[in-house]
Amino acid sequence: VLCATHAHVSLVAAQTTPQTSEEFSIKLKGVDGKIYDAAKMKGEVVVVSFGATWCRPCVAEIEALEALKREYSGRPLKIWWASIESEDEKSDVLLREYAKDLRMTIPVLRDPERIAYGRFSQKLRMPLVVFFDRNGRYVAPIHVGMSTPDVYQARMRERIDPLLK
Repeated sequence: VLCATHAHVSLVAAQTTPQTSEEFSIKLKGVDGKIYDAAKMKGEVVVVSFGATWCRPCVAEIEALEALKREYSGRPLKIWWASIESEDEKSDVLLREYAKDLRMTIPVLRDPERIAYGRFSQKLRMPLVVFFDRNGRYVAPIHVGMSTPDVYQARMRERIDPLLK
């Protein structure tokens, strides 16, 4: 299944290679029913982490993202977590339970066809984090992987702090 999924991600990425920075935006539905659109978050820095409930490093990363959310409280920063799992793999109900079990306060979004994910990576690598500046524009490069929480948070601060200035 992973090979077929991986091939699908590559195909999607090849078909949707962005030509402009606007095409790099993310617009996804949350498990709360709301639409989250990075391009419409003018004035806010947006950090989007793509992951899956079966991804063990993603659990530690979610905890680190929650700590960063608390640290940057009151600052113009939004952090979103996007599951790349299909509804068949993980229903909205089960995804909400997963978020509750992890005490997530950041919005949980869905990218079940991996179209948004495919714009940033042709390979299945998680967690995968993308950044948008205060004008809603994608800021390369992506960040991939999880290390220790301290190292991960330091790397995120290195990316977030300049975007907040």
